[in-house]
Amino acid sequence: MTLAISPDDSVSSILAYVRTALPKEYVDSERMFDCCTIIDEFHANMREHVAGQIDDFKWWLGVSHHGGVIKLRFQYAGPCFDPTHAVSIIDQSIEFRRIGGLGLALISQLSDKLDYTYSSGVNTLSVEINTAEFPKEDEPCL
Repeated sequence: MTLAISPDDSVSSILAYVRTALPKEYVDSERMFDCCTIIDEFHANMREHVAGQIDDFKWWLGVSHHGGVIKLRFQYAGPCFDPTHAVSIIDQSIEFRRIGGLGLALISQLSDKLDYTYSSGVNTLSVEINTAEFPKEDEPCL
């Protein structure tokens, strides 16, 4: 299923769509919170960094599932921006790092797999979240 989203759409309406697109066992999984955070951060980035540059801006969210994995596909028309090559902020001290990038860091950290493509003016970010694993914040420190 794919949903067209405008910058004015509420995150709660987007998440309600995701919940209807997934079977109950996925929605009730601990990793669903990670999905919600990823979607919220992506929507915030679209509103903040892209929507103001393009008239009648919309982005699309595709949701699918298979074998315990939730797949989110984010697409939007605009300049090429590969979030998988964004500068890492993890190793930067909070006192010295520039503002921005925390949303991308969260998306990357909470995802089990992240792929990006750019074709014919359309950015596509594919995210996979394995529902059989513990939430990322519960992973043991090494």
